[in-house]
Amino acid sequence: MARTRFSPDLVDAVVFDVIGTLVDEDATWARVAADIAADAGLASAKDLRRRWEAILQVRMSAVVAGDADWRPHAELMGQAAAEAIAELGGAPTPDIRARAARSDREHGAWPDVREATTALRRQRLVAGLSNGDLAALARLSHAEGIAWDAVLTTGSVRTFKPAPAAYRHAIDALDLDAARTLFVAAHPWDLRAAAAHGFRTVYVARPGADRPDAGDPVDLEVADLGELVRALA
Repeated sequence: MARTRFSPDLVDAVVFDVIGTLVDEDATWARVAADIAADAGLASAKDLRRRWEAILQVRMSAVVAGDADWRPHAELMGQAAAEAIAELGGAPTPDIRARAARSDREHGAWPDVREATTALRRQRLVAGLSNGDLAALARLSHAEGIAWDAVLTTGSVRTFKPAPAAYRHAIDALDLDAARTLFVAAHPWDLRAAAAHGFRTVYVARPGADRPDAGDPVDLEVADLGELVRALA
């Protein structure tokens, strides 16, 4: 089915990915990996981060594929860090594992987030949909001043994006018309999956993020959230 031309008059709601899109995960990964590497007696924080992220992705992908039972994101973060440290010859203590599990609570919002979400919420329903756990999302919302009407976690349906159930959860929980809802993310894989469920999609460029391919279903591409606010004015 052909996608209709983007028009702000046809947008009732905006759903944001959170980690990487609204908050800077790269800075957190670098900082926490450096702290943990030092505590675990590892020489290279970069090597630790590389293995930690890779193991986490394998664990989450197994859940999405139905090959493993769902576990909270924080638990998988701690488990993946411990495995990576052990592989690299370090000592994954309980304190280190706990720090890794809590790292999603440490993200800082991108500078445009507070003002943009506040402006968008004046005229449209604004929500978040994240693989992060609700405890982390609540703390990020409070600490960083993210303005929205609801924040949803894929943990409520015991999976992770890009599983279809994650996007259906947003549609069902918020009673959304996906065709009149913008899904905003800095991750092309997230936008592809959202588009497959009928969402209109917005790619927001963030430092270090992958860019969409030429054939990706992106309705609007913006340099920052201020540009999105202006596009919807």
